[in-house]
Amino acid sequence: MAGTKDPLVSICCITYNHENYIRDAIEGFLMQKTDFPFEIIIHDDASTDATADIIREYEEKHPDIIKPIYQTENQYSKGEKVTHFTFKAARGRYIALCEGDDYWIDPLKLQKQITEMEKHPECYISFHPAIRRRVDGSRKDGMLGLHSDKITIFSTEEVILGGGGFMHTGSIVLNRSAVPRIMSFFDIARETHVGDYYIQILGAENGGALYLSDVMSVYRAGVPGSWSERMGNDPDYWISWFRSQLICYGKMDTFTNKKYSKLFDVLTKQMYSTLIRSISVDIDVKKSIIGEDMNNIDIKDRILWNVIFKHPFIVKTLRSVRQIALQALDRRNRRHLVDRDAMEENRGPDAPEN
Repeated sequence: MAGTKDPLVSICCITYNHENYIRDAIEGFLMQKTDFPFEIIIHDDASTDATADIIREYEEKHPDIIKPIYQTENQYSKGEKVTHFTFKAARGRYIALCEGDDYWIDPLKLQKQITEMEKHPECYISFHPAIRRRVDGSRKDGMLGLHSDKITIFSTEEVILGGGGFMHTGSIVLNRSAVPRIMSFFDIARETHVGDYYIQILGAENGGALYLSDVMSVYRAGVPGSWSERMGNDPDYWISWFRSQLICYGKMDTFTNKKYSKLFDVLTKQMYSTLIRSISVDIDVKKSIIGEDMNNIDIKDRILWNVIFKHPFIVKTLRSVRQIALQALDRRNRRHLVDRDAMEENRGPDAPEN
């Protein structure tokens, strides 16, 4: 049941240059079947493509449901947390998150999550598994956040150790009681490149994270210009994220009164291990970081660094091997897609299903 008179749920969507994807996101919102009213707040961060025009098209058709925010200047580039704009505009007791390049696939998603959250008012956040789908179709679909086959409450500690990938952002529903604390943290942690991980931690802080086992959303991987695409292709951006993440770990540790200090120490060591073993990051950049923070590196990684990863010739060889392997995998996956399409064509519309 849509409509915006005292909405129980505010769907908050942030988007930028998503003209190829935003329709799927909005259609996923509009198809929701609920016994409560909801609103849709879409923040367009001054897109330079047709994203805003598409949003206006839907706004004209559903003016009582869709409440857009159109920026004339890009706020993210000015250091603003664009999620804040939607949080401030939201009127619902619950806030459902979905970015403009992802989408929902279950018309009962909101109803299921809200029903369970009403049963567990101590849980300020709920989530579910999602399909991971590459936009170029070069790989088979994968899964994100598949932790159990039944409804489960995960502890704050489990959420912290799970990292930012523990929950797909498009699966999250928040009780707005968690929002003031989330926004307060981002006011002091302006270094964050993305805030999803810290939303997860602070959402789970009160009574844990409520998990539903139904797969109800799709995460698009490899979207041009997205955070994940930049992380994979831009070593400088990766390093910037690395350094800001360490700062934010420290700020979150302080913000939570040092309750999870040991966990953040574990995460810090994991990050350094990932840095050392990366064959994408420039060796000189690694040396500058490792030279400052050798105490955060365990014995095993120190050995790997000295024997393998600080030597340019070895790293160059590993990159070549990885490139060959990725090309082989890409060819295999493309053959699979061609073979699958050929089978569908040969079977015809009247052929029986297997």
